[in-house]
Amino acid sequence: MQKYIRTTLKLQLKDKPGELLAAIKPISESGANIITISHQRDEDDLGSDLIVDIVISHQEAILPKLLDALRANGIMISRVGIERLMCTKTFILIGHILHTDLTDTINRIDKKDITEVTELHMIMPTMDEPSTAKLTIKAVTEAEMDNAIEQLEAIAAEKQLMIVDELGGRL
Repeated sequence: MQKYIRTTLKLQLKDKPGELLAAIKPISESGANIITISHQRDEDDLGSDLIVDIVISHQEAILPKLLDALRANGIMISRVGIERLMCTKTFILIGHILHTDLTDTINRIDKKDITEVTELHMIMPTMDEPSTAKLTIKAVTEAEMDNAIEQLEAIAAEKQLMIVDELGGRL
């Protein structure tokens, strides 16, 4: 099964007709899906280079050929940013989160380059009251996200924490 990744390309184009098409055509032909395209033209600098940011979703294996095709079209690539963790879910944890070892909770969910806790925001009213934490987990696939959720549920049961999923339902 091919892994899909999200890539952000920062391209430098000449500000003349046909340049954007020269960048988009190889992306389309590669089978990648364009998520966003953004550029800003400075009216004072007409005729100079134009910076274009393109975010695409694609099979991991096509990236080297796609970059070669862009360069063959005369497109200058300033930056390539790759995001492999495509599946994102956010949860609320309620309970004595710090007293039950927050580091342990995160370490048991994290699997390098497979599932990772990428954000954590916590509110602690007092030392004796339950804390509330917003936890964001990213994973490479839905199946890996399901594994991370199962792990989170097991941790919550063990540590007597309540989980609220991103739709507002209690897990």
